[in-house]
Amino acid sequence: MFGTFQGRLSKSPGNQLQWFPQDCWQEEFYKCERLNLDFIELLDERSYNSNNPIWSSSGRDEMKRVALKTNRVIYSSCTNYTIDNSLLWESTLNHVYNYLEVSEDLGCKIAVIALMGKSSITKTNFDDYVSVIRQLCNSTNLTVCLESFRDHKLIGSLIDKVNVNNLKCVFDTGNRSVSKNLSEEILFLGDRIGHIHLKDKNKRGENVYLGTGKVNFYEVFESLSKINYKESFTFESVRGADPEKTMSYNMVFSNFFKNEIDKITDIN
Repeated sequence: MFGTFQGRLSKSPGNQLQWFPQDCWQEEFYKCERLNLDFIELLDERSYNSNNPIWSSSGRDEMKRVALKTNRVIYSSCTNYTIDNSLLWESTLNHVYNYLEVSEDLGCKIAVIALMGKSSITKTNFDDYVSVIRQLCNSTNLTVCLESFRDHKLIGSLIDKVNVNNLKCVFDTGNRSVSKNLSEEILFLGDRIGHIHLKDKNKRGENVYLGTGKVNFYEVFESLSKINYKESFTFESVRGADPEKTMSYNMVFSNFFKNEIDKITDIN
């Protein structure tokens, strides 16, 4: 399944990357329908936004109605609230519990938690995160997917130590492009990967069009095939001058590699 990050099908003020399309979120479902994208990954912003429809029962009902009308799946959500608020703080933990609850009510299967910024994992706080994440996973039927800039072996160790069935990680191709060997990371993480964010970055760390930066997407899709990855992909790329045209390009680009790898796999 291919989806898009919420806000990437609309022009954002000041060209913000992560942005909730307050006045046009419904229209993005119709754009997904036109583009034949399967889902929109819902965004819980870095600062609490009471006007985001996920936080009210009427808003969630409206979101379910629009998803049903456009025949789109509400499949995944992502909280960036943890970037500016440590997950080890009680107030943040309560927010994330609520986030998991509303995500489950909306019918999501996956809930992404960003372990970045103030929620970054270190060797010093590792055990604290093991305890907190285990609590979160035990509170929900969702698959919790952790996203982090940290070393892939540290993330793998965290998942293994928490040791619950509904904990995976997000492999973000752009964020992981700091690595010299994406294939090695994918093969190491294996079935710990539960979700993919597709993006590309240049040498300055800026988001760019897929295929124009540092990421070797043939290598990415080939490695995912080797671990028999059959889960979801969310486009988190730049919007460009025309977000719909950019997303159409993203679909063609990614399906090309995916289909080529599938052909090779079938032959072998």
